[in-house]
Amino acid sequence: MTAALSSCAYREMETNTANLAKIRVGMDREQVLKIMGPPVSGETYCSDKVYYYYTNQRWMDGLVTRDECTPIAFDDYGKVIGWGPAFHTGVYDTSRIK
Repeated sequence: MTAALSSCAYREMETNTANLAKIRVGMDREQVLKIMGPPVSGETYCSDKVYYYYTNQRWMDGLVTRDECTPIAFDDYGKVIGWGPAFHTGVYDTSRIK
């Protein structure tokens, strides 16, 4: 059973990582959902401004923690402003992001 779960997790991480390459600044939430599918939900770090996708297994505990995910951040209009480590907090200064 553990091997099956690990295999599913690996496939999800691989798919999410490949799909992140298709994300562009300015896309809206619907475009992101069409490419990426539903984000991680039900965790305290989830929000409407930042979608988290499982991309990097660090722990073999069956949980999906924020440090195992890549965030995609949206502005107040629902448009992508960026993704990756700079957006993990959900509080970001867009003037500092290139």
